[in-house]
Amino acid sequence: MLQFIIDHQLDMMLALSSICGTIAIFVLLAKALPMTRRMTLLFLELSAMILLYMDRLTYIYNGNATKLGFVMNHVSTFMDFVFTDVVVLAFNLFLIDLYKNDGKMPKIPIRLQLCNVFMIIGIALCIVGDITGMYYTFDASNIYSRGSGYIISYLFPFFVPLIQLSVIIQYRKLLNRKVVIANILFLIIPQMCSIAQLFIYGTSFTNIGIIITAIIIYIVALSNLNSEMEEAKKNEIDYLKKQQESMWRLFNQTASAFMGAIESKDVYTLGHSDRVGNYAKAIAKTVGKNEQECNEIYIGALLHDIGKIGLPEAILNKGKQLNDEELSIYRRKAVIGADILANISEYPYLKEAAHYSHERYDGSGYPEHLKGEEIPEIARIIAVADYYDNLTSRKYNREAFPQSVVREELLKGAGTKFDPRFASVMVGLIDSDKDYKLRENVEDIDAKPEEYLIINEYRSKVTKGILVENTVTKISFEWSLDTNSPTGFSAPSIIVFDAYDGRIHADEKSIEAFAYLEFGEIWFNGHFNSTKARNMEVNITQKAEGDLNFYSASYEITAAKFEDHVKIVISGQIEEIEVLIALPENSKYAYIGLTGEYCEINNITIEKTEDVLTARDFQRIASASNFINRLEGDIPNIQIDRFRSTTSEGTLITDGMNVEFHTMSLPSANFVWNCPYIVLYSADDGKVDGENYLEYALIKMNGEAESDSTIATNDATVKKTREFKGWDNWKEKNKQGMECHVSFRIMGDTIAMALENSDFRINNSTTFLIMPEKLYFAITGDECAITDIRIYD
Repeated sequence: MLQFIIDHQLDMMLALSSICGTIAIFVLLAKALPMTRRMTLLFLELSAMILLYMDRLTYIYNGNATKLGFVMNHVSTFMDFVFTDVVVLAFNLFLIDLYKNDGKMPKIPIRLQLCNVFMIIGIALCIVGDITGMYYTFDASNIYSRGSGYIISYLFPFFVPLIQLSVIIQYRKLLNRKVVIANILFLIIPQMCSIAQLFIYGTSFTNIGIIITAIIIYIVALSNLNSEMEEAKKNEIDYLKKQQESMWRLFNQTASAFMGAIESKDVYTLGHSDRVGNYAKAIAKTVGKNEQECNEIYIGALLHDIGKIGLPEAILNKGKQLNDEELSIYRRKAVIGADILANISEYPYLKEAAHYSHERYDGSGYPEHLKGEEIPEIARIIAVADYYDNLTSRKYNREAFPQSVVREELLKGAGTKFDPRFASVMVGLIDSDKDYKLRENVEDIDAKPEEYLIINEYRSKVTKGILVENTVTKISFEWSLDTNSPTGFSAPSIIVFDAYDGRIHADEKSIEAFAYLEFGEIWFNGHFNSTKARNMEVNITQKAEGDLNFYSASYEITAAKFEDHVKIVISGQIEEIEVLIALPENSKYAYIGLTGEYCEINNITIEKTEDVLTARDFQRIASASNFINRLEGDIPNIQIDRFRSTTSEGTLITDGMNVEFHTMSLPSANFVWNCPYIVLYSADDGKVDGENYLEYALIKMNGEAESDSTIATNDATVKKTREFKGWDNWKEKNKQGMECHVSFRIMGDTIAMALENSDFRINNSTTFLIMPEKLYFAITGDECAITDIRIYD
């Protein structure tokens, strides 16, 4: 290796000096560097270049006895000695600049200032050495020889770097770690090379080491500059982002406050715009809009009703239905809002949101009767969000609609009132998001009622419904008479009912909206009223002597449900009342509400036990609700009382398989999705929810499709046939019964399903990320009966 370096030393010296010269040009052009840094780096790189190039010339002209050879050898040797000190001086100036600017040193260490003095003395000694021959001499053949004082030339270039090294180590924390390491290398490597050069005559290890480390210093300086620029750019971006966020918050808060002031005139619209904004943003996020787009849609939704400011208060505050003339004036809010927001030219989408969010997909909206995608996308999103909030908010003439009713209205309005894509997204949010839960998820209903009631007139107060399930629920409370009863009557009672929200309803609109169904009321003296129950029996057992009217009493109620029967036991100090109720169908829920007339009920507690009642614990008082007592096909008939409560046997899918069956929705079914569903899945045992179960698609016969995109992709298309006469007609057909057909085609890692009934043609293509070895289908649904299931090729 050593011999290789000696043999190719001149080529290496030329290459390295050329690199230094190139770097010097780059430094000169690097305007991003501070001026002092550019000057010190330029000085260092040029000094290193001259040093090594002059050293190379000494080798070339050493021993050249021509006149030119004598001149060049003498000049290059002198420059070699001088620039060895000049390089150290240049590095010292570079260090001073680093500590002054990067290290923010208020005062440069005296040691570095002394180093400047030492190196100037060293340069002066080089001149003296050249004149006196103290460092080197030349014989008659122009051969270079070390002089008697040669070692003196090493003193300053050796000891000054040691001083510089002490400063670097002491103040290392002031500089970037990479810069410190590069500076240390610049000082150590040439020193090691100098020691080696004392023993290996005829080499230029020292100068080569200086050049290499000078190159390293530039590379590190450039890297450090890039890092600083990136950090500065990042800081600038962060600052601009914070400023933008601050401006956005200010704009948002101002807009919210402004809309709040407008909406404050009507308690039923207070907070409407903000809620619509949040719903619209949720839809936008679900369809893949980026953060900026989501924020734009939010603020557009927030201000979509700003035109209300230009409407008469008499119309805004009218507590009943508007007449045609008033409705025409009210609809001017879209144009007024667009005119107001048109002045905000930076955000043209605000005008679009206000102007077009009341358009309808079929062209029946206002103000311009646009259709389909003629309506700007932001307005189509806001239309869905606005409708959702209107239905889920309390109005002057009705309570808020339950999620299930809203879900149905969105499905029915898809393609007519709304863009079907965004309506489907809102339905998906209702189904999956915790903030939009359907009533099917009964465990999400907070069944805890009030703990204390003062009841005056009959049913003036009723607790929130307590859900009765197949496990025993215990309800205990204390009851006391109201001696001030104007009628002289005072007693508690319980109401057994079903409703989407688990609450008692009295007015006609709420009864319809929440599908309120009251099965009966039971008084604690054994008296009862049976209303919508198929049958009710009450048995009283006397436990002790006494008169209920003279007591403050404690009661415990135990209740449980099995299929379509409910068993309730009311145990007091005097009597025990056992109640059996036959519900209209298995699909019905049962809630208990505590109420009464002129009494106080307090210390209400509820305990959900793990005790399960079975058929042996119930004596049927009405026949089972059976809707599948029909012809049976290749697999057993199924009655699905609630959402996916039952599933048919799983069947292995083969290419070209066909399935036909008869469906009928149950009498209590109210919704468009109360119909059959086809489940596409895999499982080791072939059963739904079986071992290693994976569900790839759920296709509903009303055209809805659900899937898990992490294991498969589904592409569904739905076409309505000429037989489709509207959703109400569809529900009526389901109750009368209809025939359905399903076919399967397997094509590599894709399976195509075609589903048909009288009103829909549904085609779904499922592509698997990993194709299962065995693929199954099963039939399920919601509140429907599936019979005569036939499977054939």
